[in-house]
Formats: sequence, C-alpha cells, structure tokens
Amino acid sequence: STHPSDGSYQDLHRALDLIKSVAVHINQSIHAREDAKKLQEIQSLFHGNAELVAPHRKFIMRQRMKKMTKSGRLEDREFFLFTDMLAYGSDDTMFSDKFRLRQKMKIDKSFLVTEVQRLGPEDHLLYVSSAVKNITIFFEHEADKNKWKSALTKCMEERRKKIGYNYDRRGSLYIRQSNNPSKSHVPRADIGPAFTSFSYGSAAEEDAKTEPRFYKDMQYIEITKKYFESLLRQTKVYLHQQLELVKGSNSFAIKLKGEFSGLGEVPWYRALDATSNMVAVHSQEMLRWKSVTELMIDTITWLLHGPIRSADRRKDKYEKHAYELHQARRNLDHAAKKKNAERILAAGKLRDAAAAEHKEAKATAKKGVLDMNVAIQRGFITKLKLFVQVQADFHKDCYYDIRQCWAQVNNAEQHHYEEGPGFLPMAFSASTLNSSDSSQRKSSEGKQASERS
Repeated sequence: STHPSDGSYQDLHRALDLIKSVAVHINQSIHAREDAKKLQEIQSLFHGNAELVAPHRKFIMRQRMKKMTKSGRLEDREFFLFTDMLAYGSDDTMFSDKFRLRQKMKIDKSFLVTEVQRLGPEDHLLYVSSAVKNITIFFEHEADKNKWKSALTKCMEERRKKIGYNYDRRGSLYIRQSNNPSKSHVPRADIGPAFTSFSYGSAAEEDAKTEPRFYKDMQYIEITKKYFESLLRQTKVYLHQQLELVKGSNSFAIKLKGEFSGLGEVPWYRALDATSNMVAVHSQEMLRWKSVTELMIDTITWLLHGPIRSADRRKDKYEKHAYELHQARRNLDHAAKKKNAERILAAGKLRDAAAAEHKEAKATAKKGVLDMNVAIQRGFITKLKLFVQVQADFHKDCYYDIRQCWAQVNNAEQHHYEEGPGFLPMAFSASTLNSSDSSQRKSSEGKQASERS
C-alpha cells in the first residue's frame, strides 16, 4: 500500500475512485440488460402484443392464483407483479399454448390493496382496486396472501415516493421534500413574464420591473386567468360526474327496493326498503349539489368574461403605452444626438404626452387588479360559501336518514337472533297470525279451567 505522504498517493486515490465509478456503471448496465431480457421473456409468454417492456419497469414475482368473480366463482389466473403494474392472464388453449392478457392494472394514485373476508374467516382474500379494474384474489394459504400483500404494499410505497402521493391520507397531496435535509425549501420566484406580447412585451417588462409590487400585480392577473380557466374545465367534469352519480343512485334504489309487495311483512325486507328509501332521498339531495355546481360554473364564466378580462385588457393597454413611451424616449435621444433644436422640441412634446398616457394607463391597470379582487371576493367566494353550506346540510340530512335506516336494520337483526333465521311463509298474512294467536290463547285457557275442576 502507498503511504499518504507519497507524492503519487493523490493520483492513485483519484484513479481508484474512477475505477469504482466505472465498475458501478457497468454493474448497473448489466442489471438493466438482465431486467429488459426478463421483461421480454415474460412478454413472449402472452399471445399477441402485450407491451410489457418499459425502461423503468422491473419484474418482481409471478404466481398462479384464483380470481373471484362477482358471482363468487373462482377462475384460474396467472399473476405477474412489476414495480409499477400488476398484470394477469388466462390460458389461451383455443389458439396457442400461451397466456391471454386479461388486464394491466397500473400502480398509481388510485391503486389500493386491502384484506377482505367474503366467504369466511378461513378464506384468504385480497381486494385490489385500481383506476381500470377492481378484483378479488383468492389464496389457498395464509403465507401466500401475506407475501403478495407485502410485495404489493412495497410497490405502492415506492410509487408513492416517485409520483408524490400519500396513500395514508388519500384526500391530500404529498409534497415531496429534498433528499438533503440541510437544503431548505425555497419557492420558485420566476413564474414567467407578466407581458407576453411579441410587439410590446419586452418594453413593458423592463418598465414594470422598476416597481416590483406593480410587476407582481401584473403577473397576478395572468395567473388568476389561468387558474379560473383550469377550474372551469374541472368543475364541468365534476358536474358530469355528479349527474352520473345521481343516475346510478336512482337505479340502485329502484333495484334495491324491487317490485315484490308480498315481502312487506318480512323484517329483512323492511330493512332493505328503508335502505332503498335512504339512497333515493340522498340521490335527490345530491341534485342540490348539482344546482350549486352549475351556479359556480356560471360565476366562473362571468369572472372570466367580466372582471378578469377587463383587468387583462387594462394590462394590455399599459403594455402598449409602455412601448410608446419607450419609443418616444429613443426618438428624443436620437434627436439630441443630431443637435436639432426643432426635432428636440417636437420629440420632447411627444415624450411628455406618452409619459402622461403611460401614467394614466398604469393607474388604470392597478385599479383593474383591485376591481378583479373585489369581484372574486363578492361573487365567487359567496358561491363557494353556498357550495360548502349545501354540502353541510346534505350531510345533516344524511345523518337523520341513516339513523332511521339503521333502526330498521337493527330491528331485522334482532328479529333474526330472537326468532331464528327462518321466517313464516308469505301465505300467512297479519290477520291469519292474529287469529292463530287468539285460538291458541283460547285453547290454553280451556285446558287450565279443566285442570282446576
């Protein structure tokens, strides 16, 4: 070994570090080729173009298991787990000895894994939901279920770190922090130019930057416009989803209630009937959400075509006058270099007129920002408050209906434990039951009288 005091020690140390880095790079390349080769081998197991090879994808595990259908039937499926996807296929014996790809479930924000007990405590089931498909996997052994649950959960957590989503808090965004704790998070200051006109933008940009607060207000107009345009698109999508939810709730309530009036005296059907009424009432209550959402769409449209557009036009007017003032100053400087008194006087008058118009346009642009903020505060925030209030009222009404429905369900459950799982035939009406009870009471009274005598 070379002593640190040797003159060649530093060069040898740098050469060793370089060799290590080259070795690491070679190992990574070998692993990447092995991963790609493995993906190609798996892809060749499927009939047709399965498209399983991707640069970022790695194979994790494979096992033949059973998928439970909605009717409870078990079907054999071959499952393949990758770092970003769960795929499964079935035997394609009709055409070839390869698999037929049934579904590719991407591990993204909507992917979730949970345990279920649908058939009994001795059955081992995992419920896997994704954006494209929801499936239930049946395991014959507890160890296999735990192994797959652990692998799926690990893939979910790794994807969560990459895509920035917190699966433990599904209603909030997970903000990724820097890996280096010594670096504090500094928000990005540059959010784009405030003036984007090809002809006037550069002059207005330079002029406005002399007053940082005014320049920030001009940027604020552009950001507000883009925000409400995006919000309008998303609110329309939300309205469409609300309509589909109302239709689905009404259809489910009708199916749940059924058209069998002969079951009216059975306790479990009374519980189903109460549940059907609750779903129907809630679907009607959701129409209030729909109405307020439409009102929000109208308000956002008015803001975009009213105050926001007015503020944007005032900003464009300032942009034009800033360019005209810039040109007037250049003409005055050019006249001063020529030393022509008449040209200097004329250019000075034009510069003064342009400065006055520029000052007025700047004040108008500032007022446009204030007017836009006031309009948003009075119009949009009021509708937003109404939207929240309607949802709060909806949940209050839902709580009352759920309590009533819960009472019927508890009543049916209590009847099940007291009387047993069997019920009287539907041929016995309420009057028949009453007459049967009275006849039994009379016979018991007669028997007691004979015993006393």
